[in-house]
Amino acid sequence: MTAAWTDQMGVAACGFAFLLCCLYLAAHRPIIFVSFLFIIVTLIWRTCAMMFIDLAGPVYSSQTLLYVGPGTVTSVHVLAYFVTLTPFFLFLQPSTVLAWTDSSDERLAPPDVLTLSDLTVLVSTLFLAWLFVDLIRNGTIPLLSHMERFVYTDEYAGSAHRWLIAYGNFLTFWWGMMFAAERLRNRRLDIRYLGLLAVLVLYMLLTGNRFSAFYSFGSFFLMPLSAVLAVTAGPASKEPFGYLRGFLGRREVIVLGTTAVLLIGAAVLGILNNLTKVRGYEGAEIKAHIVERVLVQPAELGWLSYQRVFEFGQWEPYRVFDFLFQSPIDPNKNTTPQYLMLTTIGEPRTHEHLSEGFQFAGGFPEIFFELFGPIMAWPFLAAAGFIAAGLTALMIKGMIQGRYASTFLATYVLYGFYVMYIGGMLNFVTVSTYWIKVVALLMALLLEVRLARSGLPLLPWALFPARRIRFWIRNA
Repeated sequence: MTAAWTDQMGVAACGFAFLLCCLYLAAHRPIIFVSFLFIIVTLIWRTCAMMFIDLAGPVYSSQTLLYVGPGTVTSVHVLAYFVTLTPFFLFLQPSTVLAWTDSSDERLAPPDVLTLSDLTVLVSTLFLAWLFVDLIRNGTIPLLSHMERFVYTDEYAGSAHRWLIAYGNFLTFWWGMMFAAERLRNRRLDIRYLGLLAVLVLYMLLTGNRFSAFYSFGSFFLMPLSAVLAVTAGPASKEPFGYLRGFLGRREVIVLGTTAVLLIGAAVLGILNNLTKVRGYEGAEIKAHIVERVLVQPAELGWLSYQRVFEFGQWEPYRVFDFLFQSPIDPNKNTTPQYLMLTTIGEPRTHEHLSEGFQFAGGFPEIFFELFGPIMAWPFLAAAGFIAAGLTALMIKGMIQGRYASTFLATYVLYGFYVMYIGGMLNFVTVSTYWIKVVALLMALLLEVRLARSGLPLLPWALFPARRIRFWIRNA
């Protein structure tokens, strides 16, 4: 038995252990899986990519112009992912979640009253109409004109589209909150929100978007449903996927299944359109590009970083800190890929890519090892996991108890950690607006506790009597 064969077996065992852990979460701990879905999918993807490089290497990377693999990097990354997920088991224990459900807010809106959900549908419909009017007015539809999505955003799009690109995840999360609230409070499936999501998916497809937009919007829409699972199906399931029986009826299966097919279909169509029509790939080029995009590019920086830090001992914490937080190439963007690109492909090519608005994928957990070294990185990884798990718990608890301000703001603060897990971003903590969000969350939590004692919500579910609104409209 050769050392290389032993290494390959170890890599495969580590990778499949993490994939089985994620399958366990989906089957038995759905609250963790759904609430952290946006990141779990990313971790699964990167695990598969790192396994591919470790097992199939050497693999050529056209971005770095280097060969990567084979190796044992998967084992370190998987351990970092387990460290990240472990706090979720502590914060979202079944007993804790059951205590939240005992104090769930089940107050219904009186008949003939305008609710927060109704107002959201109205405002969102007007916003979507604005997007389509702008798209038609501009006279350029990227899907039909074979234009890159970022070209449309930079040169043709109006303010509504730019706002959507910047804050679309929070918009769909709010829709998911209202969708989940209707299911919790009124025991009904509010298909209006699935309709809004379908229209948004169509718009994103027309404007040249590919996988990332549909994946992120869909994930953020689903996250609040973790609270519905907690109330209707319980925090854990002894039988694999047994919670689905208490959560989904026949109508829900049809409607949600159709929505999932729509999202997947739009993503596949967007990817194929970009490869064949926008970039002009043909035949074997398409397959080669998909393989590299899916199985090499997500992990190439991480593999090369591991080689520098763990194998060659080349980590310079002071230099890394200075670059990330004080002297990056572009301080207005994620500085982690900038540093990893600089150390991998050199300064001229890094400046060239960044000037064109292009960054390589990856950054987590390799930036922790670059900054803190192969030993001290682990407590910082654990600390980040505890904060992310705590904020996720706040989101779920607030959703169950009808505290929509803290639910939304907890996710707004959590988003900084999402960007860290997706792209290794650490400089989000240096932005003053991030700490304003933290203060806003703390204030909302304090206000909601005080108002809850008097039976009042910070964001009232029932807003105005609909009869009064119709009277205003008739007499306007």
